[in-house]
Amino acid sequence: MFTLVLLVMLIGSMNYNNSMGYALTFLLGSMAMVSILHTHRMLLGLRIEAGKVAPVFASETAQFQFWLDNRGPAARYALVWQRDNSKFQIQNLKSDNPKSKIVIDLFPDQRVSLNIPLPTVQRGRVFLERVTVYSRFPLGLFHAWAYVHLDISTLVYPAPLGHKTLPLGQQSENTGEGSPRDGGGEDFIGYRDYKPGDSPRHIDWKAVARGQGWMIKQFDGINAAKVWLTWDDVRALNNLEAALSQLCLWILVAESQGACYGLKIPGCTLEPDTGELHRERCLQALALFGN
Repeated sequence: MFTLVLLVMLIGSMNYNNSMGYALTFLLGSMAMVSILHTHRMLLGLRIEAGKVAPVFASETAQFQFWLDNRGPAARYALVWQRDNSKFQIQNLKSDNPKSKIVIDLFPDQRVSLNIPLPTVQRGRVFLERVTVYSRFPLGLFHAWAYVHLDISTLVYPAPLGHKTLPLGQQSENTGEGSPRDGGGEDFIGYRDYKPGDSPRHIDWKAVARGQGWMIKQFDGINAAKVWLTWDDVRALNNLEAALSQLCLWILVAESQGACYGLKIPGCTLEPDTGELHRERCLQALALFGN
């Protein structure tokens, strides 16, 4: 359409021998030709890196993080990020239709975080589909695009559903009097070094603030029962996903109560333990069960 308008303007200028018509026609034509270079440069050299992706539970929305790095001396305007049937969230964005695309400007030497939400339906490992980035800046006459393929994925845990009462069918022999346990009682007995997976509730944050390192407070108490969460406890549900959801809920309940729990499902046995690291291992085993 733009070319047709220029052609009509050129014919009119030739017909009436109008010098101002010639000038306007060739000015608009040259601007269109120069805009090709500017449109191409909007994407040329743009660095795109994959960021962190936190695991989620089924039916939640996973947030795939991208980092956009504009290391050039020129700004990049009207970069459109689009994936079918998705919603985007980003810092400093402008969007005409946030359900299908976002438009962002990147200034020189700017690094911006982009989160691409992906709704989840079922457990397992989910991968981000292809994302398209394009620009039509400055005149909207030309379209420069690129496909972004990043090998990033995240785990989707089973949805925590069922009743919250922990099973009592299989407990270890240490139910009752036992050995001292970190955080088990109220009498403070000293410190020990931090280990990955320790509960943040037992960290001496004042010592950390003073630069004395990461130390764990120890208390004198009685060893709590070690609860086993087994497949036999959920076999009666007669539904694989319902059984995994019930085990998932029990893991969250046991962790919140500070219990020492283990997981025993077909093909995987995790000895009783506590802490965030143990929790993640148990949930990962449920997410990948049968895959």
